[in-house]
Amino acid sequence: MEASPATVIQYFNGEKQNLIPLFQRPYTWAKNNWQTLWDDLMVQYEEGDTGTHFMGAIVSVPARSVPVGVSKYLIIDGQQRLTTVSLLLCALRDCLDPNSASRIQEVYLTNRFREPEDTLKFVPTQADRDVYRTIALDRQVPPDSKDVRMAAAYHFFKDKLTKTTAPNDDPIDPAKVLITLEQSLQVVMINLSDDDDPYLIFESLNFKGEPLTQADLVRNYLLMRFHHSISAGGEQERVYSRYWIPIERKLQSNLPEFLRHYMMKDGDDIKKGGIYAAIKKKLKDMNSAEALEAEAESMRRFGEFYSKLLLPGQEETASIRDCLENIKELKVTTSYPLLLRLFDARQAEHLSDVDLEKCLGLIESFVVRRAVCGVSTKSLNKLFIQWSKNFPNTDHIQWLHRSLSAGSGNSRFPKDTEFATAFMTQPQYGRASTHFILGRLEKSFQHKETVDLSRATIEHILPQTLTQEWKDALGSEAEKVHQTLVSIFGNLTLTSYNSELGNRPFLEKKSRLENTHIELNRWIVQKSSWGAPEIEERAKSLLEIANKIWLAPLDTI
Repeated sequence: MEASPATVIQYFNGEKQNLIPLFQRPYTWAKNNWQTLWDDLMVQYEEGDTGTHFMGAIVSVPARSVPVGVSKYLIIDGQQRLTTVSLLLCALRDCLDPNSASRIQEVYLTNRFREPEDTLKFVPTQADRDVYRTIALDRQVPPDSKDVRMAAAYHFFKDKLTKTTAPNDDPIDPAKVLITLEQSLQVVMINLSDDDDPYLIFESLNFKGEPLTQADLVRNYLLMRFHHSISAGGEQERVYSRYWIPIERKLQSNLPEFLRHYMMKDGDDIKKGGIYAAIKKKLKDMNSAEALEAEAESMRRFGEFYSKLLLPGQEETASIRDCLENIKELKVTTSYPLLLRLFDARQAEHLSDVDLEKCLGLIESFVVRRAVCGVSTKSLNKLFIQWSKNFPNTDHIQWLHRSLSAGSGNSRFPKDTEFATAFMTQPQYGRASTHFILGRLEKSFQHKETVDLSRATIEHILPQTLTQEWKDALGSEAEKVHQTLVSIFGNLTLTSYNSELGNRPFLEKKSRLENTHIELNRWIVQKSSWGAPEIEERAKSLLEIANKIWLAPLDTI
């Protein structure tokens, strides 16, 4: 990284082209910003060549991936200031004598005798290019309008140059304003190299502004590998419109995390702050436009898959949609790299819908069995990355089942014996997966009129706090029964009557649950009392259902 003080006019001097990335916001400065710049300029105008005004830092990175034409620089930070100065230069051009106007046009605004795409020295983002080109290159300024921000800025400065006075009440001298702009407006010029991380630089400089995301940098770097155009229809714009905009629209704020999982599907563990560096390294090795466009198309295609993971309703096949809903509810985002590989295999017709459903079911079984047994989730990220790396071309179900079953310790797929013991005896209340597991048990009854369980909460039939009535009903071992069984699956259910049930005696709870539409509760209301025998019997009954839903590892089948 090179950082040095410079006059802002240096960004417009010499044969170069400063480009604002396509992803950047359109020009947003308004009258208060223009007035502030003008006031600062007038202070220096009065002081002559003795003073300077510091405008902040401008961060750029060479666009070395485009070897033709003039030197090109990508403006990472400083878009609004450079845009405003360029519009002020346009206004000065149109207020000065022909010789001065020609100097501004040929020295600061355009590169003479260059190809059309290299003509402008400053190229704003796509949304502003047509208006800016009209003002800077064609010298045709749209009418003053707050809806056309660049035109409004031009008219603001032209009015200041022609209709106002200097602080000493003399008429404004545009030639002196130009000299002041050239000599007094200073910035810190920060030029990044390929080894610098523009994300970190931007974060340190732009803490008050709109944060630049890892996705912004990826988008920018990818697009700069294609030829840009100052007019519509160029290669860069085509790639942006065809591949990147669809990803942005579908994934929105989830785009950075998609890019992370997209890179992880090949077996690399990418941290949240390392997305740009990883993708840049991959793109840097691609020397042809065809390879780069194929990668952009791959991102778009996998973005379609990813949107289904986030919004399962987009999946057309009902059974697969249900599987995705389950994985989403379990919040197993660590599985997403592997899921991307599975959906890619399905699109390539290497995997049928039926087999995809089975694979998704295996992943759910692996996660649920581990959750019930209290296995740490810390190893899941590395496991799913490794399986993504080793993803086969055929026999996906058998390969996945073998892979899930091969681990031990914190990587294990709990066997039937361990699963049964945990399901029957371990406290489950308070775990993130418990509501989901109870909901899946309920859905297994496959009622034609399903109940919305999203508002149902977990209820302890034997209450969390024992009343005297409950102690009398449980007998001499009430405390022991309560301590060991209150939070196991046999004593837990789902209901929307939770606040009404509380610590009430069993018969009162039973009467309130008699009109239940939840099948899990029908077994309960058939009982005349509630204690250890009933809780253990219900746990065993639910376990039989659980074993049918969540498949065991291979060596116990």
